[in-house]
Amino acid sequence: MARLTRRIVLASLPGFGLAAGCSTVAPSPLSRREEEISPAGLDWAHLKWRRGVENQRIADNGDGTFLNPILSGDHPDPTILKDGDRWLMTFSSFESYPGLVIWESRDLVNWTPLVAALKTNIGSVWAPELTKHGGRYFLFIPARFPDKRSIYVIHADKPEGLWSEPIDLNLPRHIDPGHAVGEDGSRWLFLSGGDRIRLSEDGLSTVGQVEHVYDPWRYPHEWVVEGFAPEGPKILRRGEWFYLITAVGGTAGPPTGHMVIVARSRSIHGPWEHDPENPIVRTWSSREKWWSRGHATLFEGPGGGWWMVYHGYENGFWTLGRQCLLDPVEWTKDGWFRPTGGDL
Repeated sequence: MARLTRRIVLASLPGFGLAAGCSTVAPSPLSRREEEISPAGLDWAHLKWRRGVENQRIADNGDGTFLNPILSGDHPDPTILKDGDRWLMTFSSFESYPGLVIWESRDLVNWTPLVAALKTNIGSVWAPELTKHGGRYFLFIPARFPDKRSIYVIHADKPEGLWSEPIDLNLPRHIDPGHAVGEDGSRWLFLSGGDRIRLSEDGLSTVGQVEHVYDPWRYPHEWVVEGFAPEGPKILRRGEWFYLITAVGGTAGPPTGHMVIVARSRSIHGPWEHDPENPIVRTWSSREKWWSRGHATLFEGPGGGWWMVYHGYENGFWTLGRQCLLDPVEWTKDGWFRPTGGDL
């Protein structure tokens, strides 16, 4: 059976380009240059982790601090949900079945597996979306067989299950769904390439056609990336603003390729205003600890603090895959948010 790779599928999707300079680029607002290391950018060489019984690294330092990764090994495309006093998270599970293991934590650092939500083989699973609406839990799941591509949904009354059988939403040309609820209560899936489609009230079918609603911020032509590839849209509403977080630059290319960009709007229908400090997360040099950082979700953590989770490759340990990283966030007076973890 032919194996689908993310690169092959991205090249076939609307709005994706695999050439770094495929379009007109706005001037960059950034002063930081390629291969420029931040003052703390090489401190990682001296980090010491606590060790477990099998000599594995432990993220929790035992003193109220932590070291990344919070989940080692291949845990890409994290999607996280605050559920009361706990947090639930899952990742791309690809060809592994049962798939979409949901992890649970009370502190964002120590995680335990809760349940494998997906039992039926629908293909290689990428970049799901875990959300809760109207008291019900949903997983929106892009999946690929060589001859069948779509986005599916499963649902449950509680995250421990039982989870439903997959329902095909008949979206063969998109990946990376991000669930959103508009100011009028309407439900939407934002999709790769700056597109979206409306959901039915119960979230189990689509309404109307896919529409293009967002043109992501473009990085300077000279930046070293894999391709434009806007993916992983995540929507958060806070106060009067909707925040749209997107990954661009390609997830498996050069260390400096993947990055996190942000836009905001007072309406789920736009228009979208680009963050003047885009990209808010990027690997600037191959000497940094974490490469290809991107595919972020913003959420509220314990005590009302704010955080992002995203993935990255570890310098010198590419074969471990995209590991899960936790980055603290602060809000600015003008209503943007800024990660404060530096180069992690």
